[in-house]
Amino acid sequence: MPLINKSVSGSGASNQAAVPEQGETLPPAVETITTAGAPGDHGDPEIIKSPSDPKEYRYIELSNGLRALLISDFSSEVGRGESSKHNADNYFSETGSLQALCSLCVCCCTRVQAAAALCIGVGSFSDPDDLPGLAHFLEHMVFMGSEKYPAENDFDAFLKKHGGSNNAATDCERTVFQFDVQRKYFRDALHRWAQFFICPLMLEDAMDREVEAVDSEFQMARPSDFHRKEMLFGSLSKAGHPMGKFFWGNAQTLKHDPKERQIDTYQRLRDFWRRHYSAHYMTLAVQSRETLDTLEEWVRQIFIEVPNNGEPRPDFSHLQEPFDTPAFKKLYRVVPVRKVHAVTISWAVPPQGKHYRVKPLHYISWLVGHEGAGSILSLLRKRCWALALCGGNSKTGFEENTTYSIFSISITLTDGGFQNFFQVIHLVFQYLKMLQTLGPQERIYEEIQQIGDYEFQYQEQTDPIEFVENICENMQLFPKMDLLTGDQLMFEFDSQVIGSVLDLLTPQRANLLLLSPDNQGRCLLRERWFGTCFSCDDIPEKWSQRWAGNLELHPDFHLPDENRFIATDFALKESDCPDTEFPVRIVKNERGALWFKKDNTFKIPKGETS
Repeated sequence: MPLINKSVSGSGASNQAAVPEQGETLPPAVETITTAGAPGDHGDPEIIKSPSDPKEYRYIELSNGLRALLISDFSSEVGRGESSKHNADNYFSETGSLQALCSLCVCCCTRVQAAAALCIGVGSFSDPDDLPGLAHFLEHMVFMGSEKYPAENDFDAFLKKHGGSNNAATDCERTVFQFDVQRKYFRDALHRWAQFFICPLMLEDAMDREVEAVDSEFQMARPSDFHRKEMLFGSLSKAGHPMGKFFWGNAQTLKHDPKERQIDTYQRLRDFWRRHYSAHYMTLAVQSRETLDTLEEWVRQIFIEVPNNGEPRPDFSHLQEPFDTPAFKKLYRVVPVRKVHAVTISWAVPPQGKHYRVKPLHYISWLVGHEGAGSILSLLRKRCWALALCGGNSKTGFEENTTYSIFSISITLTDGGFQNFFQVIHLVFQYLKMLQTLGPQERIYEEIQQIGDYEFQYQEQTDPIEFVENICENMQLFPKMDLLTGDQLMFEFDSQVIGSVLDLLTPQRANLLLLSPDNQGRCLLRERWFGTCFSCDDIPEKWSQRWAGNLELHPDFHLPDENRFIATDFALKESDCPDTEFPVRIVKNERGALWFKKDNTFKIPKGETS
């Protein structure tokens, strides 16, 4: 699954043309458009947001079916690009005042760049069987100029000139594009960017160059153990399931093989765009220091031109249990690129998207990944068998999709742990047996829920481009009220939902993957695309019989004790000390903490430099 940059600010442009200034090619502004029931220029009260979030939100749907979330952020007045001429150290040394510091903190901490992200509800699952990687290739090709801006790298050049960046990624069932730019160029950038989805050129002359770019990304990914394991894992799915496709694409699949089979890749590319880049599959998030009415005016004016093909959205929900195969339930030894011993235990479970309010996998992963007394990692460390444990819905790199979810437990082993890796796996199964026996615990669920609630209430604001990227994907998954909370909060405890997932985490349904350089010489198989050396073996009879019966509960395992240190009162307390000459306020900047006296002059602590 190629989660790889298409382009970033500063990348070379092979055919840069002169970049028109802001507004030069845009249609004239129109009067603000209002719709029945629109909440004026105020935020939509149906969208739940953090009490510490200063932004205002509005959800709209255009007549072509495109859905958009408008995000107005007036929490800062100074732009990142506009403030970059100030050097923080010089600013402090020249002014030496608290007022000056506060002004600079606004500059440093502001969410100043305007940003937009668009998610299309189609990805590599929709690749035709005879053109692996076509969705990823199309993600590249739409950047190569449009009818209104025909220069190949016009958008990259525009962003580079105005302090911006852009990116794109193709997943199983979604493709995401995003960019940011200085706020005053945002409307013009939106107009240029929207042309990718309205009238991309996708010239045949540019195809060879972009095939090489796709192939280059693939070659750079080949030494990654993460991607190698990911591709091997996909190959274990049922024949005909899209999980087994080669999502990346390379020169072989997109150029040489089609040429030999007389496939017209150019025509197939355009057909794929017309079939899948449709407005009613798209969700858009835009953020800037503009009013909601202004943002709505821009979005409606620019994105109404995105075509709607009227075709039903691709649906793979009928392809359940892709890993219910004998090939999945075996022991795989893999020779990694890095010198590391690790074991990964994975289960394929039904897709859990509909249970987002319960988040059963998050509850289970929290317990499995716990490091305190009674935990898996605590016992493994006592035996000097493990360095780290990652338990949770890692999805082996795959996104949440409509056909399955993956629950994985990955343990980084010591040399001793590698020599006893079956014992390590046995302990994991014993811990899971304990969780199944005791059942879901509402007390633990509420603790996890409470911590998540506090993190949400007092969350820091993220970079705009990261924020809109996350939100536009959330819009494909959650209803309007939960666009900001659906991927973060645990809403309700449901023992039946959690228990049904727990009951699936049995030894008989597990996939075992052992990575170690010591596997060299015994791994005679090679994965087709990444060349990963691996072996496939049945579970030894000794262990399969041991796991087939009733697993004994290990006496050292128990649930985490009650967390008595979760705060419940966040009110500020009155000072119980008299005023002193010592610093009373700490303000953080990018370089650390600066301390200030009450007379508004600053004092640098010992060991710090200005």
